[in-house]
Amino acid sequence: MTRRYPASLGLGAFLVLAATLFFWVSAFSVPYIKSLSYLHSDGNGVKYGNFGWCKTDNSLCFKHDGYAWHPEFIGGKHTTGALIFVALTAAFGTLAWLSILHSIYNLSSGFLSAFLTGLTALCATISFFIVVVVFGVAHHRFKHEGLSPHYGGAFPLVIVGWLVYLIALPLIIIGWIRERHYRREIVATEGVTTTEITHKRRWF
Repeated sequence: MTRRYPASLGLGAFLVLAATLFFWVSAFSVPYIKSLSYLHSDGNGVKYGNFGWCKTDNSLCFKHDGYAWHPEFIGGKHTTGALIFVALTAAFGTLAWLSILHSIYNLSSGFLSAFLTGLTALCATISFFIVVVVFGVAHHRFKHEGLSPHYGGAFPLVIVGWLVYLIALPLIIIGWIRERHYRREIVATEGVTTTEITHKRRWF
């Protein structure tokens, strides 16, 4: 019998991979990927990323822990410390994706893949709130001061990545449960042909 796996598990693996890439790219925004930021301001000519900031013309960059702009950025020097959750989400997402791939061929890792996906979704939720609050407040305050702020590409990437993780989690759980149920049926079935077993299986 050809080895197959639930479609929900395959779709979940794809979504986890996509969301993880979104978070990795966001984690390496300014000052590493200089074209990508959470927020940039035309008024003061600065763009802000996960672990620092750069001038909009990239003539000057700082890779340090925290922003010096106060009170525009809540948290002050602790801001980029909190944004470590974006990188943690990407790291856990990578582990979750690898575990999902392994669970397709080894049911014993199915629970681990569901757990890691859930943990990743939790970290993504924390990251989402940190990014939205920190840069949402900064955007409002910069705008109030007439500094013409604009959201950068990393801002929607985190939001979309968070939503994708939330969609992927139930798919991974459903896929694991279906795979587990199917394999139990295989063990419990005696004298059933391969064709009959294949027809019994549900691919969702």
